[in-house]
Amino acid sequence: MDIIISDSALRKFLDTPATAEILSQNISLCGPTFDRTKKIAGNYIYEIEAITNRVDTASAMGVAREAAAILTQFNIPAKFVNDPYQEKFNFPKNLSKQFHINIDKNLVVRFTAIALENISVHPSSKETMTLLENCGLRSLNNCVDITNELTLLYGLPSHIFDLDKLGAQSLTIRDSIEGESIITLDGQNNQLGEGDIVIEDGTGRLVDLCGIMGGQIAEVDEHTKNILLIVPVYNHKKIRGTSLRLQKRTLAAQLFEKQPDPELCLPVMAKAIQLIKQRSGGEASSSLFDYYPVPRPTKFVTLKFKWLNDFVGVIISQDTVVSILASLGFGGTIEGDSLVCLVPSWRYHDINIKEDLAEEVARIYGYFKLPHALPCVNLPAEPRNLLLETEKESKKYLSDIGYNEVYNSSLVSLSLIEKSGLDPSSFIRLSNALSQDYGYLRTSLIPSALENHKHNQGKVGGQLKTVEIANCYQKIEGRELPREISTLAMLSGEDYRKIKGEIEALLWKLRVKDISFKPSRTPPPFFNPAGTADIYSKKLLLGHIGSIKPAVLRKIGLLNNPMAIEINLADMVLKINRKYEFHPVPEYPPVLEEMTIDSRKSLGDIIETIQNTSQLIKKVQYINSFKGKHSFGISFGSDNKNLEQSEINTLKDIIQNRFKI
Repeated sequence: MDIIISDSALRKFLDTPATAEILSQNISLCGPTFDRTKKIAGNYIYEIEAITNRVDTASAMGVAREAAAILTQFNIPAKFVNDPYQEKFNFPKNLSKQFHINIDKNLVVRFTAIALENISVHPSSKETMTLLENCGLRSLNNCVDITNELTLLYGLPSHIFDLDKLGAQSLTIRDSIEGESIITLDGQNNQLGEGDIVIEDGTGRLVDLCGIMGGQIAEVDEHTKNILLIVPVYNHKKIRGTSLRLQKRTLAAQLFEKQPDPELCLPVMAKAIQLIKQRSGGEASSSLFDYYPVPRPTKFVTLKFKWLNDFVGVIISQDTVVSILASLGFGGTIEGDSLVCLVPSWRYHDINIKEDLAEEVARIYGYFKLPHALPCVNLPAEPRNLLLETEKESKKYLSDIGYNEVYNSSLVSLSLIEKSGLDPSSFIRLSNALSQDYGYLRTSLIPSALENHKHNQGKVGGQLKTVEIANCYQKIEGRELPREISTLAMLSGEDYRKIKGEIEALLWKLRVKDISFKPSRTPPPFFNPAGTADIYSKKLLLGHIGSIKPAVLRKIGLLNNPMAIEINLADMVLKINRKYEFHPVPEYPPVLEEMTIDSRKSLGDIIETIQNTSQLIKKVQYINSFKGKHSFGISFGSDNKNLEQSEINTLKDIIQNRFKI
């Protein structure tokens, strides 16, 4: 996120003689980036980028702390001043004013509140107006402006309610209910979903859309005399979800969603009470309400000095390391050759391991001071990934024989699922789909391929042949994530024999063992049962080959009837023979003979019967069929001698006799 702060606000926490130009240039080298600097009426305005995991730098105080640490490394005098974490607070106790707050502990990290009375609401001073306007905020009145000013200074939003407008003065912080609505201070009526954090005033009215924007009901105006001041830290996930859904990207929402420091609640509360008293004459009328259900445990991270120097690549003295970390707020003790660091509360979420500390030391020391040489790293060889190699080889081979590779989305529509005859309940449905066309993770590539052919019918000459290799997603009961299955899908306008020969050639090239085709008993719903075969490697089912049901083609709008193949590549690689087998060129050439077999058996069974007749039969190649008669080219050969014609004729007679039984 980007923040805008003025030089005058920054110097409330930074004591340095550095000019605005020197300050912005040097801090950008080692810390938050000053994107732009401009001068307005004698004051410099900084536009600063605060990265997501460094919400502590999204304020004048946070940038000042970074500046004090960085400028010192450039031998520029700098000191972090007015540190709110070092101040002691004396909040009023046992005051008469009472209010009640009921809180769901899952909605807040910390929630502080106090009532103030005898408020005088009027326009802010010229100085405050100028500060807010220079930082991109609008001045409203002296009380509301205090909360906005403190957000800029400390990076923790606060809010005030007109206490007299709260019906029962008994607040409930809860999840919203689907269908509730609240009119916020910008005049918009916001329709809430289930789970947005809201504050109810005890009479059923919603008075605050927590962490994002207050409600109009309890707005502070010129008639306000009593107020309720709150300084909270909310559940960051809920704030972000609500902000994105309602498209209210307020400064408060952007800060709360990045987990600001709950230890900052009391310092901001104390400063707010002080300013309200100074600027409006208000006095506390209640005791402090401080709800902190789960205080965070102290966090320590150990950093070894030798490891740090090896990691960074330069020798940084122990004193320099300790000084840098101390300037950033890290306490700690030296134990032997290690520094045991106490992580400050404002860095609780982004400092977890020794590498995080090393980054802090290196960036403040100065990346530009490190040697300009890449480290010598000998990367170990990656083990072979047979699946990826198979995918690549399959694409190349099929492209070489005329197939066009296509890429489709992994998401399909409910309409396509139903047109394909598939069961939607077997699909994984996205809960936040971008559109109805992309609502389900596909379990098969064939429906998408049929759509490809529909969109291209009449636009290409000859028969269209497409191939896609992508993951399918299989739903697994009891598991949140699906099984991802690498799948090959081929779709061709050519006949069954042609596409069967092409897949056989591919499987032979990939060295998949013991391939057979058998009539399919339970093909996928979009395949025509009468014209579909299962593809096996021994007993392992690899996939299916066949035609598509006419009803499916009509629903999709495809005029021709392509042949389809779908193969589970993840299973197929298990059957690949990784060893190459060498067969020498035969010394005695084979003899090729044509035979016609009269049989009602399937071609696969006929070929298998012929091959099993004798070891002298080296190869059987199908030629054609007519009225139950099938022609084959058969190669006869021996490794020891030339076969005589009489031997070949005897084998042919044996083959014919096997089909007369």
